[in-house]
Amino acid sequence: MCQRRFRRRRAGRIRSGDFRTGAIGRLDALTGPLWTGEGGRNIRLAVLAPEAQGDAPPYLPMYIQGLLNSNFQRHSAFTLIDRQNLDRIIAEQDLAAGGRYSDADFVSIGSLTNARYLLMGSVQKLSGGNYALHLAVTEASSGERRATFTGNGSLAQIEGSGALINRASAELLAQLGVTLTEAGQASLLGGNSFMARAENALARGAAAQTEGDQLEALFSYAQAASFDPGQLEALARLGSLSSTISGGSISERIINDIQARDRWVAVFQETARFYSEHPPFEIIFDPSLEQEGETDYMKRTANLLMHVSLASSEAGFAALNALLEGLEKTGRRTAWGFEGWPFGELRPAVKGTTLFSGKNSSGFTVEVLLLNERRKQVGKGSVTLNADFVSGNKSVTPPAERFGSIRFQNVKADDLSPVLTIVISSVNGIPSRTLSRTGYMRIAPGDLAAKAATQKRAATDRREAATMVRIPGGTFTMGSPANEAERADDEIQHQVKVSTFFIGKYEVTQKEWRELMGNNPSEFRGDNLPVEQVSWYEAIEYCNKRSRREGLAPAYTINGANVIWNRRADGYRLPTEAEWEYACRAGTSGPFSTGKNITTLQANYNGNYPYNNNAQRKYREMTVEVGSFTPNAWGLYDMHGNVWEWCWDWFGAYSGSAQTDPSGAASGTYRVERGGSWHVGARKLRSAYRDGINPSGLYSSLGFRLVRSP
Repeated sequence: MCQRRFRRRRAGRIRSGDFRTGAIGRLDALTGPLWTGEGGRNIRLAVLAPEAQGDAPPYLPMYIQGLLNSNFQRHSAFTLIDRQNLDRIIAEQDLAAGGRYSDADFVSIGSLTNARYLLMGSVQKLSGGNYALHLAVTEASSGERRATFTGNGSLAQIEGSGALINRASAELLAQLGVTLTEAGQASLLGGNSFMARAENALARGAAAQTEGDQLEALFSYAQAASFDPGQLEALARLGSLSSTISGGSISERIINDIQARDRWVAVFQETARFYSEHPPFEIIFDPSLEQEGETDYMKRTANLLMHVSLASSEAGFAALNALLEGLEKTGRRTAWGFEGWPFGELRPAVKGTTLFSGKNSSGFTVEVLLLNERRKQVGKGSVTLNADFVSGNKSVTPPAERFGSIRFQNVKADDLSPVLTIVISSVNGIPSRTLSRTGYMRIAPGDLAAKAATQKRAATDRREAATMVRIPGGTFTMGSPANEAERADDEIQHQVKVSTFFIGKYEVTQKEWRELMGNNPSEFRGDNLPVEQVSWYEAIEYCNKRSRREGLAPAYTINGANVIWNRRADGYRLPTEAEWEYACRAGTSGPFSTGKNITTLQANYNGNYPYNNNAQRKYREMTVEVGSFTPNAWGLYDMHGNVWEWCWDWFGAYSGSAQTDPSGAASGTYRVERGGSWHVGARKLRSAYRDGINPSGLYSSLGFRLVRSP
């Protein structure tokens, strides 16, 4: 095959003109056209950084601005004013000192940039960890408002995949007369997590640079360029910053030479992890589908092929080399023991500092499906491409582009259709659904065509239907009324809004625990009995292990007794106390989801201690198999009794004010347990009853159930 550089487009639909040859049309199978009509063509829009109010993190305005820019650029025909050029103009004209724009400033900026519309707003931190985002599109010539958006969300909803900003973009575009297609709406609201993370890293780097932390800024810009190789601003800032870093400027701020070395070691440990998960390469498809050989007229088949190349991400390698250059300019690389490039050795040795696992080559096996318009698979093929890169004393040289072909053998002519769709099914055995979430390689979301997305959703639905229940978000009254019999004083009623989540139908069983963890700590033994005698920390570890096994992002970062919950992760986790009570009540407001009372025919508890003068009942003195009783209205079993269930929250006093997705006290001694058990009386089975226990505690009456964010 000739060595030619392919035009870079997103893989997707192939429009075959006839059987012998075909050409890929718009390579965007998932999205297609994103808007209808002119979509704001020939209109210049200046997107200004929102003002940070209150305790909002300083990087948020720039992050929001960047994501708005990306959304408008991809989902409309508006001409956007370059952010850096806009900043320069504003600085030169001495406008909006401190980030505040008056109506006159808007008009001045509009005339200077020749923009018809100006987009500006504010982001403000609210109570309960929420943020308010206000945006307005103003006519530059008159200051008249043309579109507005106001919405609240958690920091995870603002960062993460930028869900709140994506919703804001959709509403603003609609008010400005841009009609998104169904695919465009799905694309915008679905988001692009890697673009969002790139914008986030860029914004954090700018904030760090403003605060004088050049090293943190350098690393953030490197991450931004690696998440999104098209992030030219991050690359420009990276190049500019790396040329100014010197040993003196770093040493003067860090002072202690050992601390300086430790910081660089930490940077490259993180870099090693990052590049292991995000190899700096791109898969590029040639926009043509060809026939190989002659048609077999007897079998009515033919062999087709497509060309593919493996190219290095220039931005990815530039980001790495900028870090290497920054370290070299400290003048301390040799003294600090960074030997070999990229750091095959480190003396004194520190685990985890070898980049690319010490390799100087990378191989990628790409598996592709060919589908017709009926979504029937008409062909399947694969190719393995290897890329070698050269490590020097001070840099890593990106490899030359590698080329190959993927062949679809014996494709039946009767299965062909005018439009064929390419689907990347896996890279190096990693299925497309995982690739799209982890960004293992630089594959744009549009490269994962409709079939892959459908398969992912279907697989998730099947798994969730078997073991999990989708709980739609809503608002409920948490706690108990003053007149509820046998209530506790800490069950203060307050309004709580809960976002949609998935929760296990059953408590985690001993079989599930043993298959994953390799042991069974339970006192009462049986595959379908709930696992018990599990500490809060062990439950957290189980959540992460199960997430990894199923290709989900672990929800927790565990460092000894310090556990951090990553709210953006889609992996398994423990429910918050609010989620637990919301799911337990299942739309009810009484003491139990069963009504005003409960019996041992409805739950497993100590029947010697009934609720509110009810008759005494059976005491089983042990756990029973999960699902032994009728589920609540939302299909959840054993929310009352059997074993207590760990929750995420520290045990603390309720706030009487309305809250959205609360996660409990900031710190404490005990973790919340809910639901009661086989060992306690009916009073403690009430939907509102709450208790706390040492997170290291092991009890035969205490287990857990899983929750997962959508």
